Amino acid sequence: MNAAIQLYERSLTAINTPIPRIVKEDDIVIRVSHSSLCKMDVRVIKGEIKVTKPVIAGRQLSGTVYAAGSNVQHIKVGDRVVVNPRSPPKYADRYCRRNQSHLSDECNICNDIGIAKNGGWSEYCRVSANQVYLLPPEVSEDIAPLCDSVSSVIHTWNKLENVPCDARILVCGAGMSGLLWISYLHFRGFREIVVCEPAEVRRRVAAGLDLGYEVVHPTKLDIYGRDDKLAFDIIIDTSGDGDAIQDALPKFRRGGKLIIFNYGLINTEIKLNPYDIVTKELTVIGSSGNPLTFAQAIAVVRDMANTYFNLEKLGVRVYKLRDYNLALSSILRMEITQAIFLVAHFVI
Repeated sequence: MNAAIQLYERSLTAINTPIPRIVKEDDIVIRVSHSSLCKMDVRVIKGEIKVTKPVIAGRQLSGTVYAAGSNVQHIKVGDRVVVNPRSPPKYADRYCRRNQSHLSDECNICNDIGIAKNGGWSEYCRVSANQVYLLPPEVSEDIAPLCDSVSSVIHTWNKLENVPCDARILVCGAGMSGLLWISYLHFRGFREIVVCEPAEVRRRVAAGLDLGYEVVHPTKLDIYGRDDKLAFDIIIDTSGDGDAIQDALPKFRRGGKLIIFNYGLINTEIKLNPYDIVTKELTVIGSSGNPLTFAQAIAVVRDMANTYFNLEKLGVRVYKLRDYNLALSSILRMEITQAIFLVAHFVI
C-alpha cells in the first residue's frame, strides 16, 4: 500500500491507497524520499488556492525511480531524481510561440502536482517523465526539494539585464524565498545587500547565514532614502506585504528596478507615481514560476549545496511525514521557514 496525506476542503487526512501504476508510456512512479511543506503548500491548505477534488498534497519532492513507462529514455529504475511540480505545456499556444511558455494556461500553478494532481506527501508518486530530473551526486535528497524555489529565483534573475557588480539591493522579507534570494546573490558575488524583515526570529536566521549583509527592521529603512549613496538599485519583495513595498519605494536610485516575487498579493495595492517612473526610469518586474529554468536550478543547487544550503542554518526542520500537523503549526508560528518531510517508511 501507499501511505499518504490527502487534502480536501482545507482538511488533511492520512490515508492508505494502492501504489500508483504506470498508465501512460511516459509515466514515472517515484518512491518518495523527501518532500517539502513550503509557503505555497500553506496557501493551498488554507484554501487560498482552490483544490477542486481530493488530492495528495505536496508540490516539491525527491526520491528514486520505482517504475518507468516504455517511452522513458532519460531516467531508469533506481535513479535518484527530483521532480518539477509544474509540467511544460503539451500544446503550443500563443505564449509558447513567443518563447513565454511559462505564461501558458497549462503552466498555471493551479495545475501543479499537489494541487491538481497527486503530489509528494506519499510513499509513491506518479508524474510525467518531462517533470523528472536526474539528481547530481553533490545534491542530497533532503536538499533537492529546494530546486523548485531556486528555479523561480533564477527565472527572475534572468529577467534582469546588466546588473552592475556594485549594485545595492534591498530584499524585503526573510522567509525561505528571501533567504534563497540573498544566498543566490552572495553566490553571484553581490555584497551590497540589505535584508529587511519585521520578525525578530527571521532576522536571526538571515543574520545567522553569515553572509556579511545588513539585516534590519523595517523601521530602520528611513536612512536609506536620505542619501543616494545608500539608496538601492534593485528592490526584491518576497514578503507579499503591500505596506512593506510602499515603504521601500522612496529608497530607489534613478534607474531602479522593483521585483515582485510573491503569489500572495491578490488583494494588495501599492501607489506608484507615474512622474517618478518617468523621471527616475523605474522598472517594475513581476515574476512567477517557470518550468523551463528547473534544469538550470539543479545545476545551481549543485554548485551552492556545500556552502549555502545547510538546512538548519536556513531555518528548515526535518520531520517524519506523520508529523505533518506539527510541521504546519511550526510554520504558521514562524518557528521554521520551511519543513522537509522524511517520507521513507511512513506508516499510518
